[in-house]
Amino acid sequence: MRSMTGYGESLISEEGTEVFVQIKTLNHRFLQVSIVYPEDIPWRLENKIEEKIREKIYRGKVLVNLQVTGKNPHFTQIEPDFELAALYFNALKEIKEKLDLKEQIRLSHLLGMPGVVRVEKNKWERLEQLLLRAVEQALEQVIQSRKSEGEKHLKEVVKYTKKIKSSINYIKKEAPSMQRNYREKIQEELKKACSEDSSVFPSPNHINSKLALMITKGDITEEIVRFNSHLSQLNRSLNQQKAIGKKLAFILQELQREANTIGAKSLSYSISNEVVKIKDNIEKIREQINNIE
Repeated sequence: MRSMTGYGESLISEEGTEVFVQIKTLNHRFLQVSIVYPEDIPWRLENKIEEKIREKIYRGKVLVNLQVTGKNPHFTQIEPDFELAALYFNALKEIKEKLDLKEQIRLSHLLGMPGVVRVEKNKWERLEQLLLRAVEQALEQVIQSRKSEGEKHLKEVVKYTKKIKSSINYIKKEAPSMQRNYREKIQEELKKACSEDSSVFPSPNHINSKLALMITKGDITEEIVRFNSHLSQLNRSLNQQKAIGKKLAFILQELQREANTIGAKSLSYSISNEVVKIKDNIEKIREQINNIE
């Protein structure tokens, strides 16, 4: 289990250039990645960074901040080719003399020639490796902080789950006697209504309604079975390493539904009291998983 909140940073210095990467993660229903970086970083690096993040993080809002400082913080290096420029100059000079041109050969003429000024790609490739390494280091810190925070949430969830299990066990134990007492009460009412001394003989509808209540009211056997099944599923899910926040939320909805039904059918104050405890602990678990990945 991992939290959705985390923090990590990395500072790497190489060849007079410092790269600082800061990553923050916050709660969010889905995975959303936002990267802030210097203008001269190619867009392809943003894609690579986001791919790395999506490999490690499955849910939450991820804020990435990239900073580059130092003697040469730029991601491209301009290099003049003096030999090629000299060849162009001599060719232009020869053309000028052959055609008897008056115009002087200027720098703008040479700069317009292909290859005189080129971008040094190796410089960018080295810095790209540096940036990606810093991102990986910061991302690892984020993962560890999310795991650490998730362990705290897990302890709380397990604590409340045990309380819920205790309550449902009590309800399961008390349910038979509750239903038996209710049936005896209904049977007594029917006997009294059907006795010879009774001045008013009950109608068939009245008898049918009493029988229906005796059969259904207070019978929470199926609800308890389903509740325990959902609770077992919740405990199994807690041990999974993948993103489980949404799954846990769904299981809690099912537990809440069964608890509501048990409460509605309950004919015992003690069972109703345990249902209240269950709902309270379900809500406490829900508060914890709001920050679970």
